Amino acid sequence: MVLHVEFAHLAEEAKRYNIKPWVYLAVSGASTVASIGDAQTHMIVQADTKLTIDQARKALSEQGLLVANGRWLPDPLAGELQIQEQLWMASIAYKSSEEKPGLWVHAYRGTPSVGDVLKDFYEEMSAESDLESISLDEFVDSVMPNVVILSPNELAAFADGC
Repeated sequence: MVLHVEFAHLAEEAKRYNIKPWVYLAVSGASTVASIGDAQTHMIVQADTKLTIDQARKALSEQGLLVANGRWLPDPLAGELQIQEQLWMASIAYKSSEEKPGLWVHAYRGTPSVGDVLKDFYEEMSAESDLESISLDEFVDSVMPNVVILSPNELAAFADGC
Protein backbone atom coordinates (compact mmCIF):
# COMPACT_ATOMS: atom_id res chain seq x y z
CA MET A 1 0.00 0.00 0.00
CA VAL A 2 1.33 3.44 -0.97
CA LEU A 3 0.12 6.58 0.78
CA HIS A 4 0.89 9.79 -1.13
CA VAL A 5 1.17 12.86 1.10
CA GLU A 6 2.38 16.43 0.78
CA PHE A 7 6.13 16.72 1.24
CA ALA A 8 5.70 19.05 4.23
CA HIS A 9 3.71 16.32 6.06
CA LEU A 10 5.93 13.31 5.31
CA ALA A 11 7.60 13.16 8.74
CA GLU A 12 4.34 13.45 10.69
CA GLU A 13 2.65 10.77 8.54
CA ALA A 14 5.57 8.41 9.09
CA LYS A 15 5.21 8.94 12.85
CA ARG A 16 1.45 8.43 12.66
CA TYR A 17 1.98 5.00 11.06
CA ASN A 18 4.91 4.19 13.35
CA ILE A 19 7.40 3.81 10.48
CA LYS A 20 11.11 4.02 11.28
CA PRO A 21 12.65 7.42 10.56
CA TRP A 22 14.62 6.42 7.44
CA VAL A 23 13.54 8.29 4.32
CA TYR A 24 14.94 7.53 0.87
CA LEU A 25 15.31 10.17 -1.84
CA ALA A 26 15.35 9.67 -5.60
CA VAL A 27 15.14 11.95 -8.61
CA SER A 28 12.21 11.40 -10.94
CA GLY A 29 12.21 13.81 -13.87
CA ALA A 30 12.20 17.34 -12.46
CA SER A 31 10.97 16.18 -9.02
CA THR A 32 12.51 14.61 -5.96
CA VAL A 33 10.61 11.62 -4.56
CA ALA A 34 10.82 10.92 -0.83
CA SER A 35 9.67 7.53 0.42
CA ILE A 36 9.52 5.82 3.79
CA GLY A 37 8.65 2.14 3.98
CA ASP A 38 7.88 -0.56 6.50
CA ALA A 39 8.72 -4.04 5.24
CA GLN A 40 6.60 -5.69 7.97
CA THR A 41 3.35 -3.93 7.11
CA HIS A 42 4.13 -3.34 3.41
CA MET A 43 3.27 0.34 3.93
CA ILE A 44 4.98 3.07 1.91
CA VAL A 45 4.53 6.77 2.60
CA GLN A 46 5.65 8.83 -0.40
CA ALA A 47 5.85 12.53 -1.29
CA ASP A 48 7.01 14.41 -4.35
CA THR A 49 8.61 17.85 -4.25
CA LYS A 50 10.14 20.35 -6.65
CA LEU A 51 13.04 20.81 -4.21
CA THR A 52 16.41 19.53 -5.36
CA ILE A 53 17.54 16.33 -3.70
CA ASP A 54 20.00 18.31 -1.56
CA GLN A 55 17.30 20.76 -0.45
CA ALA A 56 14.94 17.88 0.32
CA ARG A 57 17.69 16.08 2.28
CA LYS A 58 18.25 19.21 4.38
CA ALA A 59 14.53 19.79 5.00
CA LEU A 60 13.92 16.18 6.06
CA SER A 61 17.05 16.05 8.24
CA GLU A 62 15.84 19.18 10.04
CA GLN A 63 12.60 17.29 10.81
CA GLY A 64 14.61 14.54 12.53
CA LEU A 65 14.54 11.99 9.72
CA LEU A 66 17.55 9.96 8.60
CA VAL A 67 18.09 10.35 4.86
CA ALA A 68 19.63 8.04 2.25
CA ASN A 69 19.56 7.71 -1.53
CA GLY A 70 17.07 5.23 -2.97
CA ARG A 71 13.38 4.63 -3.20
CA TRP A 72 10.88 2.22 -1.70
CA LEU A 73 8.88 0.44 -4.39
CA PRO A 74 6.22 -2.25 -4.04
CA ASP A 75 7.16 -5.62 -5.50
CA PRO A 76 3.84 -7.09 -6.60
CA LEU A 77 5.30 -10.53 -7.37
CA ALA A 78 6.98 -11.09 -4.02
CA GLY A 79 4.58 -9.03 -1.92
CA GLU A 80 7.57 -7.28 -0.41
CA LEU A 81 9.19 -3.88 -0.53
CA GLN A 82 12.57 -3.19 -2.01
CA ILE A 83 14.89 -0.21 -2.25
CA GLN A 84 15.92 0.96 -5.70
CA GLU A 85 19.53 2.12 -5.59
CA GLN A 86 20.72 5.12 -7.52
CA LEU A 87 23.80 4.98 -9.68
CA TRP A 88 26.71 7.39 -9.79
CA MET A 89 28.82 7.54 -12.93
CA ALA A 90 32.55 8.21 -12.99
CA SER A 91 34.77 8.64 -16.00
CA ILE A 92 38.44 9.28 -16.52
CA ALA A 93 39.97 10.79 -19.62
CA TYR A 94 43.65 9.89 -19.64
CA LYS A 95 46.83 10.07 -21.69
CA SER A 96 47.21 6.77 -23.50
CA SER A 97 49.92 5.19 -25.61
CA GLU A 98 47.79 5.78 -28.71
CA GLU A 99 47.39 9.03 -30.64
CA LYS A 100 44.07 9.77 -28.98
CA PRO A 101 43.31 9.94 -25.24
CA GLY A 102 41.77 7.00 -23.42
CA LEU A 103 38.40 7.02 -21.68
CA TRP A 104 37.43 4.81 -18.75
CA VAL A 105 33.84 4.75 -17.43
CA HIS A 106 32.49 3.02 -14.34
CA ALA A 107 29.17 3.00 -12.44
CA TYR A 108 28.93 3.02 -8.64
CA ARG A 109 26.16 2.26 -6.17
CA GLY A 110 26.71 5.07 -3.70
CA THR A 111 28.92 8.13 -3.77
CA PRO A 112 32.51 7.45 -4.92
CA SER A 113 35.38 9.77 -4.06
CA VAL A 114 37.99 10.80 -6.61
CA GLY A 115 40.39 8.52 -4.74
CA ASP A 116 38.00 5.56 -5.05
CA VAL A 117 37.67 6.17 -8.79
CA LEU A 118 41.43 6.49 -9.34
CA LYS A 119 42.09 3.32 -7.31
CA ASP A 120 39.50 1.33 -9.29
CA PHE A 121 40.92 2.65 -12.57
CA TYR A 122 44.46 1.72 -11.51
CA GLU A 123 43.38 -1.77 -10.42
CA GLU A 124 41.58 -2.42 -13.71
CA MET A 125 44.53 -1.18 -15.75
CA SER A 126 46.90 -3.25 -13.61
CA ALA A 127 44.85 -6.38 -14.25
CA GLU A 128 44.96 -5.77 -18.02
CA SER A 129 48.67 -4.92 -18.29
CA ASP A 130 51.95 -5.23 -16.42
CA LEU A 131 51.80 -2.35 -13.91
CA GLU A 132 53.03 -4.28 -10.88
CA SER A 133 56.24 -2.27 -10.70
CA ILE A 134 54.43 1.07 -10.89
CA SER A 135 52.82 2.59 -7.79
CA LEU A 136 49.42 4.24 -7.89
CA ASP A 137 51.04 7.68 -7.53
CA GLU A 138 53.46 7.02 -10.41
CA PHE A 139 50.59 5.71 -12.53
CA VAL A 140 48.48 8.81 -11.87
CA ASP A 141 51.43 11.08 -12.74
CA SER A 142 52.05 9.25 -16.02
CA VAL A 143 48.47 9.10 -17.36
CA MET A 144 47.46 12.62 -16.26
CA PRO A 145 43.84 11.64 -15.49
CA ASN A 146 40.87 13.97 -15.67
CA VAL A 147 38.22 12.53 -13.31
CA VAL A 148 34.53 13.41 -13.64
CA ILE A 149 31.93 12.07 -11.20
CA LEU A 150 28.21 12.52 -11.92
CA SER A 151 25.60 12.22 -9.17
CA PRO A 152 22.13 10.81 -9.82
CA ASN A 153 20.83 14.41 -9.93
CA GLU A 154 23.38 15.41 -12.55
CA LEU A 155 22.60 12.32 -14.65
CA ALA A 156 18.89 13.16 -14.50
CA ALA A 157 19.61 16.75 -15.54
CA PHE A 158 21.52 15.48 -18.59
CA ALA A 159 18.67 13.13 -19.45
CA ASP A 160 16.18 15.98 -19.11
CA GLY A 161 18.24 18.25 -21.36
CA CYS A 162 19.72 20.34 -18.51
